[in-house]
Amino acid sequence: MAFNGSGTFERIYNWVNDKANGIKIVASRMDGEFDGIATGLSNCITKDGQTTITQNIPFNSKKITGLANGTDRTDVINVGQVQDNQFNYLGTTGGSADAYTLTPTPTITAYATTQQFTAKISATNATTTPYLQISGIANPASTAVIKKLNASRAEIAVEASDLLANGIYTFQRNSANNAWILLNSEKPFVNLINGTPATTTAQGIVYLNNPITIANNSGNPNTDIDFSGGSFSFSDGSGQAIAPALTKRLQSSGDWSAGAGGNLLTTGARANSSTYHLYAIYNPSTLAVDYMALLGVAGTAPDPTAVLPSGYTKFDRRGSILTDSSGNIRAFRQNFKDFIFSDEISAFVGTAPSLNTDLSISVPSGLQVRAILSGTIGHSGQGYLIYYFKSKVQGMPITAGVIGDIANARGLIAPPYPIRSNTSAQIQHGRDMAGGTASINVLIHGWIDDNLTF
Repeated sequence: MAFNGSGTFERIYNWVNDKANGIKIVASRMDGEFDGIATGLSNCITKDGQTTITQNIPFNSKKITGLANGTDRTDVINVGQVQDNQFNYLGTTGGSADAYTLTPTPTITAYATTQQFTAKISATNATTTPYLQISGIANPASTAVIKKLNASRAEIAVEASDLLANGIYTFQRNSANNAWILLNSEKPFVNLINGTPATTTAQGIVYLNNPITIANNSGNPNTDIDFSGGSFSFSDGSGQAIAPALTKRLQSSGDWSAGAGGNLLTTGARANSSTYHLYAIYNPSTLAVDYMALLGVAGTAPDPTAVLPSGYTKFDRRGSILTDSSGNIRAFRQNFKDFIFSDEISAFVGTAPSLNTDLSISVPSGLQVRAILSGTIGHSGQGYLIYYFKSKVQGMPITAGVIGDIANARGLIAPPYPIRSNTSAQIQHGRDMAGGTASINVLIHGWIDDNLTF
């Protein structure tokens, strides 16, 4: 043994001691001494790479410096290679959508549980069973399917568009289930909006409230509606989407068409003196957002589910508009839930009817809104007049105007009164009077739509 086990070289003989003890130089002692030196040298690491290491080498907290970058799986790597994520980021996938491939250098020889890689996706996945094959290992359809985790951390199928083209994603191996787990899918399972499992449309993102509003287009106010860009929540509570600003047309005929300038109507011709409910709509497969119009039917709440354009499954109503007797869109302006006509509309002119008489007014049908009404009252002859508004669905009569025992008096229905209409766009009105004749002029200024979400 030339080294003592702690790295110190130990000689076998001491020539000075041999001389003092009268021991002669002999061949056997010389061979023993030089054999020990040869053994010691043979246990050293040669700089030209001849030596094969036979045991672990403790470096006593010292560094190996000036090391070349590792290139094979059995090479030592530099700190720089770790910092640069050289062996975990594998670049852009090859293959095609749903059949992704990667060819890293060095190649891997087998998949291992907890193995983790990051890659840029070359094409958006279209199915729920995409796979990722690395270094051509095994049959990818059965050994490399991409999955994600639900709220309970169980593996579930990914959704279409969970992997978007040019997106960078991290995959972790679960060899027990022959799957790659997508750790940062585009549609996380936990929906942050309402705490329920995410779906194709609920992507777990809460957008800042930027409500979509509507207005007559300045160039074509009779036929076109401007939609402001913004966010909207789906009516079923499953998620949100961002909608673009678009101008679309309430055409005289033809079916719905996508994009700017497209027809809002799902079917049929634009109707005169009618209500149209306007919706933001969302296609979860293509992620497209657009707008459509649905004719309001008196007494029936609007439900666009059966008439949504193909592929669009999510929606939210963003307001309602009215057409006049010529089919033109009535001019209005919107301030959140308030819809005010540019010019007030006559709702009633004539002799005041008896109490609780139905009055049809120019507000949306198919839902309840608060109509904003004002006007004037007149009384001829001696006596008194009390004029009332009343909702058919809510509350007691409202005293809208009073004239005392004064002959030929006039008064105002003021300030403007908000009265809740029924789904047939009706309220009630009437007079209580003694003597004389009552004349009424009722104006509608617009409505307040409490059904909208902001």
